[in-house]
Amino acid sequence: MRQRMALSYALVVLAMVMMGAHANDTKGVVIEKSFLQSVQDCVEYLRIPRQRLAQYLAYEFPPDEETKCLIYCVGTDLRWWNNTCGLQFPAIVNFFQPVLGDRQYEKRTKECVERTMRSGRELNSCCQAYETFQCYFKEFGNLVTCPQYVPATKLQATQAALDCLTMLRVPVDLLQCYSRGNVPDVPETRCMYHCIDLRTGLYNSETGVQLPRFYVRDLAVDDLRYLSKETKVCRDRIRQSGCDVCSEVYQTHQECLAGLGENGYTSGLITEAAKLALTNLGVGCADQVEPVREQGYSYASYQRVEVPCQACASQAPVAVHPPPPDHASFQPARKQPCSCEDKPLNSVLQSRLYQTSEVDLFKPDPFAKRQPANHRQQMVYYPAPEVSPSPQTPSPQKPMFSTFSGRANGQRPHGPYPCTYNPKSK
Repeated sequence: MRQRMALSYALVVLAMVMMGAHANDTKGVVIEKSFLQSVQDCVEYLRIPRQRLAQYLAYEFPPDEETKCLIYCVGTDLRWWNNTCGLQFPAIVNFFQPVLGDRQYEKRTKECVERTMRSGRELNSCCQAYETFQCYFKEFGNLVTCPQYVPATKLQATQAALDCLTMLRVPVDLLQCYSRGNVPDVPETRCMYHCIDLRTGLYNSETGVQLPRFYVRDLAVDDLRYLSKETKVCRDRIRQSGCDVCSEVYQTHQECLAGLGENGYTSGLITEAAKLALTNLGVGCADQVEPVREQGYSYASYQRVEVPCQACASQAPVAVHPPPPDHASFQPARKQPCSCEDKPLNSVLQSRLYQTSEVDLFKPDPFAKRQPANHRQQMVYYPAPEVSPSPQTPSPQKPMFSTFSGRANGQRPHGPYPCTYNPKSK
């Protein structure tokens, strides 16, 4: 008995290795994996003892905690379970084959799943995935042993689109157009559609666009129109038109698959991949205009310039003011008003003439004057006027510098002023 079990285990492992080699012989990020292959991977991920692998390979899944978390791991790996939406019907039906002649399998499976959801028990993720799997395992049909298509995640599909942009050498100006959400109908775009579908396993040269895989790809929508007769007829018509493969894939998307499943799936991948490509190249998504600083000053230098924000169009424009001048402007010193501008001339002379202090009165300085007769110098003094407490302002008809009456020229032997020098006093 033990020899028979060991032989069966060896045959199962050999079959899995052969299926794994076949599944890995694909292009790009295409994943094809069987249920038992995923079981073997999850045994390693969760570090379950290898002794239990033979039990699982014999399709025995007891209701213990270790097995329940194993089924949860398999559902996550094969994309038929996630914690947000729970069961993904388009993905799980790929791994079950209904019994021939059974027409009630869908009804029984649906009722079983509804009973599980209405049970009212607080189940963790492992228990929910396990009980949902048991409904399909017991009511839907038998497990499929051959590898099945596993849809790529959005992250994996975006990486495939980025690889296509790199391999097809799409120019930078078209990348900037893609990054803004504008995907024009040009030869590069058509070949991008072909490359993405080929790299993600949605197209091959033998059968063309594979509609069942599109149905699994949009598993969150569960759109059965992918499998309708009208969609197949439209695909075959374009394929038989004789156009090139890039145009075949692009026209199938535009004419046959428009409005089916997730809207704008492929074009959205191209937009996100273009943003990543521009980031890798160090090029921005929009053309940047560098401001030019003016040399010197002009009329435009003193005008306020409105520069729109390039990061987001919703922000208010930023006002840019001209820079201050580099040179210092010369400001002439303000001329101080003269102290005598606000006074009449006579008042100034009088204030100088009758200047007094607390110590002594004003005494004019003597000056030397050469006599015309003996050419000797004499010290001449101005006569000091009498100081009064309130001096009277002299009449404007008489000159301010003289207090004597006018004389004729012949009576002025020594100038306009009388000589007060007395030689006998020596």
